[in-house]
Amino acid sequence: MPAVTGTWLVAQQTVLTVLFKLLRLMYTAVQRINWHINGTARKLREARLPQNYERSAHVLDVVLLHKFSLIDTMSLSNFLYAHNRFENPQYIVDNDHITLLHVDEREAIFCEAREKGIMAECFPIAFS
Repeated sequence: MPAVTGTWLVAQQTVLTVLFKLLRLMYTAVQRINWHINGTARKLREARLPQNYERSAHVLDVVLLHKFSLIDTMSLSNFLYAHNRFENPQYIVDNDHITLLHVDEREAIFCEAREKGIMAECFPIAFS
């Protein structure tokens, strides 16, 4: 099968991005309901309070990742993710297999390799 190039590559990436965004919209709607029912939403709101700093890192497992291009900036909107646990932010400092992936005014996203020394597969640790 011939490689897709030029305009067709942009069209293909656009279609994949639109499909991913639609899937993400449905996934996050169901996820919000689930997090509300199982108490994760309440724990997330509480984790943002200054007195709860020791559990303010929200560790997420990546279900799916999609970026439009390699030069696209990384954000949580590029991920479909599931709640894993809350951690103390010191966890990031204490583990050298965690790398800063993205920072903006709302969150910092760190990437943690599943095994030390391997950064190919990672999951975000988001501070909100």
